[in-house]
Amino acid sequence: MKKAKSVSPRLDRAAVLARSETLGATQRLEEAERLLARFPKDAECVFRRGALLMTLERWAEAEACFRGVLTAVTGHFDSITGLAGALVEQGRPAEALPFLDHAVQTKPDAARLHYFRGVALEETGWSAEGRMEMTTARRMLIAQAERRDLMPREVYVQVSRRCNLRCAMCGHEAWKETSGFMEDALFDRILEQCATHKIPRINILAAQGEPMLHPGIFEMLDKAVAGGFDVHIVTNGTPFTPERIERLAKMGLASIQFSFAGWDKDSYEKTYIGSKFERTLANLTAMQAAVRGTKTDFFVKAVVASNDWANVCRRTRTFLNEQGIDKVFAVLANNFGGTVACGRFNEQHGVWSLKNLDHHRRMPCRVFLSAVGILCDGAVTACACYDSNAVLKIGDITRQGLDEIRHGEAFRRILEGFRKGDMAGVPMCSTCDDAFG
Repeated sequence: MKKAKSVSPRLDRAAVLARSETLGATQRLEEAERLLARFPKDAECVFRRGALLMTLERWAEAEACFRGVLTAVTGHFDSITGLAGALVEQGRPAEALPFLDHAVQTKPDAARLHYFRGVALEETGWSAEGRMEMTTARRMLIAQAERRDLMPREVYVQVSRRCNLRCAMCGHEAWKETSGFMEDALFDRILEQCATHKIPRINILAAQGEPMLHPGIFEMLDKAVAGGFDVHIVTNGTPFTPERIERLAKMGLASIQFSFAGWDKDSYEKTYIGSKFERTLANLTAMQAAVRGTKTDFFVKAVVASNDWANVCRRTRTFLNEQGIDKVFAVLANNFGGTVACGRFNEQHGVWSLKNLDHHRRMPCRVFLSAVGILCDGAVTACACYDSNAVLKIGDITRQGLDEIRHGEAFRRILEGFRKGDMAGVPMCSTCDDAFG
């Protein structure tokens, strides 16, 4: 009998790195971390494990990983910055500063390094110096938008103001209007403006509303796809029928994001209030089956409004994986621009949040810099995500072009607030927890 060939350790390592990357991409972080721990002497495996431990908020273990890499590979840049972050999160900013000083000198144009150094300086007691670093970081981020003349890279479109659910994590209590659909002529105007300004991405969802309730949703999606845009839609999946699922799967959408969190009737229906667990789950599995083999990326996003985030995420992901749903992403619920009092009140920043904001500072909002929200009546809001009542209205696309709107006084006033790091008096932005970190 022939002796079995031994498996090459090098191939094992390569397989582990590849598998851990796949697991990490689908947020199966604990599995990926345990896999990488099998190679405690391999610098790349140890570094990646440290990065995962940071995401899992296991700071001391992450610190040990980064120190281990730096012992083996002197000057490993990403481990230097990772170690600094782990030290700050453990309340040891003075120890982090030498590492951050080195990192900033090495890569002076990296906004995130100036941000981290600013946090460490402030928490060490060097408040003035820390504020200067924060100013540098904010200006660098805004400069990226200014280099493209402040034009957005994507738009969020509210085709429907109506929603058939009242979800636990949503800011529906702040909605002033709960009915209305976007007209065809307005949608055509949006497509024309996106084509004119070479805006490639169109997200069918903004502020509030279930887009699949719009009676002409398929015709709208057809137009957008035919126009050559990357079209993404977010849905709770409840208005689906077998015929609608089949049609949606064949449209050539870039992605379909299906909102679902829970692992049984009780946990799901307590979150998605007004929905029916069995029917929605059937729609979910049917939708994934229908898009399989197409170019459309299909995934579930579970928004978790609970302090028991890790447990809810784990149970949701495990349940959906057992149903054959392979791409599941879980995120903590935000406070919907300050309209939802979730988690705990952070005295330092004056915001409610489920996130731990103690070692974070407000920075220019990524979505504010890169996108606009267009509501079903044509109002353009600076907050594409949460501004259901247009309190951050910066223009009207029925009367203005997107270039005029993004260079207008209303937009620039908010922009300057972010540049200065002072959002006092700016509705929603001043109490939103999204722009921290």
